[in-house]
Amino acid sequence: MSKASKLIIMATTLFVSSTLLVGCGDTSAKKVETSKVSETKKQEQTQGDINKAKETKQLIITPVSVSNEVSPEENKKGNKLIKIHYKIKNKSTTDFTVAANDFIINIGENYYYMGSGINFADTIKPGQTSEGDGYYEIPKGFDTYKLMYQPLDSDEKAAWNIIAEMKK
Repeated sequence: MSKASKLIIMATTLFVSSTLLVGCGDTSAKKVETSKVSETKKQEQTQGDINKAKETKQLIITPVSVSNEVSPEENKKGNKLIKIHYKIKNKSTTDFTVAANDFIINIGENYYYMGSGINFADTIKPGQTSEGDGYYEIPKGFDTYKLMYQPLDSDEKAAWNIIAEMKK
């Protein structure tokens, strides 16, 4: 085999190898990107609207987390007590009072109101943010429900679909 033939074979091998490496690099980058998108979608499916801010005329409300506070076994009624942590910003120009009893849990045709616990209530100054917890007693076996903000003395309304992994 001539020296020129050997050089052509080496150049061809080098070209094919580099092409394969570039192609493999692209594929792995796409797999990582696809994996990240898939993980984000999975997280959204398991949490529903947790950490999603909703706006009313005067407030920006974000249910930050949901946790199981009392297991059905501990509760004599067989229900469970959940705690929802809220972050609420007053976007209006006047003080605004908000409390855990302004929120309702809806499961099917049934509505569940604030339960026992140290429930959040605050008058929030314009432009300020406040955080606190609301406790709600719901039937055991339900980890999917609608959280609704519907104060009695206002026409403010917002709703979140919650899909909670209840861990304690």
